[in-house]
Amino acid sequence: MSYQKIKEIIERNDSIVIYRHIHPDYDAIGSQLGLYFLIKDNYPEKKVYSYGLQTIDNEPFVLKMDNPDESIIKDSLTISLDTSTTVRSDDTSFLLGKEKIKIDHHLDSEQVDDCYCLVEEKSCACCFIIAKMALELNWFISKRAASYLYAGIMTDTLSLKIESISPETFEVVGKLVGCGVDIVKINRYIYDKSIDGFKASIYFGSKARFVEDVAYIYVSIEDREKLNVTASQAKDYVDLLSNIKGVNKYAVFAQEDDNSYSVSLRSHNATIVDIATLYGGGGHRLASGIKSVSFSQTKEIIDLLIKAKE
Repeated sequence: MSYQKIKEIIERNDSIVIYRHIHPDYDAIGSQLGLYFLIKDNYPEKKVYSYGLQTIDNEPFVLKMDNPDESIIKDSLTISLDTSTTVRSDDTSFLLGKEKIKIDHHLDSEQVDDCYCLVEEKSCACCFIIAKMALELNWFISKRAASYLYAGIMTDTLSLKIESISPETFEVVGKLVGCGVDIVKINRYIYDKSIDGFKASIYFGSKARFVEDVAYIYVSIEDREKLNVTASQAKDYVDLLSNIKGVNKYAVFAQEDDNSYSVSLRSHNATIVDIATLYGGGGHRLASGIKSVSFSQTKEIIDLLIKAKE
């Protein structure tokens, strides 16, 4: 589906509700709020709502969601962003919209019945797709909209350090910065840790284990309670392992309250999304996740990571 088609669908709807995935990251939040302000700025007569039950605790940058009631949703265009499958949506009320659009960049993105879908698997971030669309459609991009899109691109690309980066990536980021993004301010919003977060980084780093070119961390329920972090938050510490010489693949296994483990997998070169898929997960070639595995399966995953080659 073309960007022009998306524009036509937006223009024929007076009410729009924008969704993103569960356990949101800055690409999910950034694409959602970036598109939210793009529509509000370019179509001020339209009613635009954000929807999300989970969020990132980072006020004032991350805004409180509108979460309209079901009667509004049923009479609205609903737009799902950065969400590969319906079960990954923060709330499946997305499916109640009178028209539906899905915009995503994941390799395993499913097709949704009765829904207009735009999936660009080679795009580095969902925010990148939204930014490209805004530029192609000659929409006005405010400083606020540009700031959210910039945040999502920077975090999903590990600060422009992954293989899907292209000359076009820098061109788009440059145009967003040209819209007035305060790089220093936004980078501090998205990268600065709290004192508790800093202490957690040191603690989790001390638990890292290494075998061949693989590094991994187990986070137990006791660890989470000690540091007051959720399993989802614990998995975000996978980036602690990203810049270690000799480490090419790395993972965090976070124990959930039911004693299963949720998993974040990363790689610098070897494909690991197929490992995630084996256990009901998915994502990107070099960055994937798994919702739930047993302890014995975590051992299998480590063995598969060791065997994974470029």
